[in-house]
Amino acid sequence: MKSSVLSSTYFFGEQTKDTRIIYQDKVRYEAIPLKKRVKTYTYNGTAISCYDFQNSEASVNITAGGIGYKYVELRLKSQRSYRLEYAIEIYA
Repeated sequence: MKSSVLSSTYFFGEQTKDTRIIYQDKVRYEAIPLKKRVKTYTYNGTAISCYDFQNSEASVNITAGGIGYKYVELRLKSQRSYRLEYAIEIYA
């Protein structure tokens, strides 16, 4: 499953009363003039929350796994000339 979102806050997956945060990560890469920052991360879990601290036009793509799987591979891409800064929470 591939998915892409252009937003500052988004949630992939399903949350129930038994869902809990199992991992938190803060991803930060400084800006490079006229360049986009692109990073790929893989997490184990059943739901994912991402928050863009820059409130920019950055994007997150699910490139493998995702909803219905026990893992997700995320591709984070910044807006040109902006730093990449996300808070990521993984749920199980």
